[in-house]
Amino acid sequence: MDFRKWTEKLWYTYLTGKEEEVRQALEAIDPDCVIVGTGAHEYYIGRDNFLPALRGEMMERKDIAFRFRDFWCEELKAGTDSVLVYGGIYIWWESESKDQIIDMDSRFSVLFRKKEGAWKVVHIHQSIPYRDQMEGEYYPKALLKRVQEVQDIADKMTELAQRDSLTGAYNYRAFRRIWESRGRENSWIFLLDLDEFKKINDTLGHMAGNRVLKKIVDILHASVRNHDVVCRMGGDEFLLLCGDLNGQDSAEGLARRILRMIHEGALEDMGDLWPTISMGITEVREGDSMELALERADKALYRVKRTKKGSYSCE
Repeated sequence: MDFRKWTEKLWYTYLTGKEEEVRQALEAIDPDCVIVGTGAHEYYIGRDNFLPALRGEMMERKDIAFRFRDFWCEELKAGTDSVLVYGGIYIWWESESKDQIIDMDSRFSVLFRKKEGAWKVVHIHQSIPYRDQMEGEYYPKALLKRVQEVQDIADKMTELAQRDSLTGAYNYRAFRRIWESRGRENSWIFLLDLDEFKKINDTLGHMAGNRVLKKIVDILHASVRNHDVVCRMGGDEFLLLCGDLNGQDSAEGLARRILRMIHEGALEDMGDLWPTISMGITEVREGDSMELALERADKALYRVKRTKKGSYSCE
């Protein structure tokens, strides 16, 4: 018996045959046959368990005319009553509108066994190899690497969407998200505004102004702890959310530290144009909305801007 020819006919019938031809081919399948495919769900113990999937598959491909671009197989005797046939199938199809393409290069094994004087198929396995799996790899590292690269890009895009493009500080949208997602016990809000910043743009140009804004953010990051939030609200206004401050004395101590570091961090070529910074600070109280806390901080900032720029006030 030519098991290779038999196997080839089985595959052709399975993939291209009419319903009656497939029904006749199934007579060669042993009732206890185990059938395994590529998909996680494609595991069938017994011919009858496979039949519903076969019917569904035939309905799905009723308008598809597979073209066999390649078929090969080899026969291996596994004893006096068993024969293993293994090989590969390459099928292709394209819809008339060219919006659907099937390009499937798969491999298979079929085990025949002689039972009660008749040869039956007792096991079928078909799988589609990962094309991203490189030679010598035992699992598709290239695919995993590509997935990781895509994930890294997605993470980077998410991070960029939360950042001010000029300074790298969090933007206001990200600040709101952080406010809503973290605990705020012993937290204080600092609302900061650069004094006379417009003079820098008018005198030295906007590029110089941009350098100042970036330097200010660098100083703010250096002034607070890693878990504190530095946000650029827009223009020359900044927002800090600082946690674990034990009362007003600690908050005012941090405010003085920021003022000192802003003064000491002046860019040399700015001269007298290097700005001071005014701050309104407030403790985040139980039940505060972000808007309510910012309203108090803004009130304190307005008081400083009106009376003594380059300082701070608590509300």
